[in-house]
Amino acid sequence: MISSEALEGVPLLVLANKQDVPNCLSVPDIKTTFSDCAPKIGKRDCLVQPCTALTGDGVNEGIEWMVKCVVRNIHRPPRQKDIT
Repeated sequence: MISSEALEGVPLLVLANKQDVPNCLSVPDIKTTFSDCAPKIGKRDCLVQPCTALTGDGVNEGIEWMVKCVVRNIHRPPRQKDIT
């Protein structure tokens, strides 16, 4: 999906679940894992949000970030190649 031209510039939210589990992959480790994708991610807004689905910790923060990105981008019309 990151490589899709139709999704170019669309914000990317990664919810890093299981942060309550000992020895889970940390946010810096997750970012390192995505480093090979950096050229494909490009200049889009991107967030790796630590969370714990069992308690909901971090989930609202991630969704609020995404809403802010969508609101900010609403004034950027789609490119013609995305419409056709």
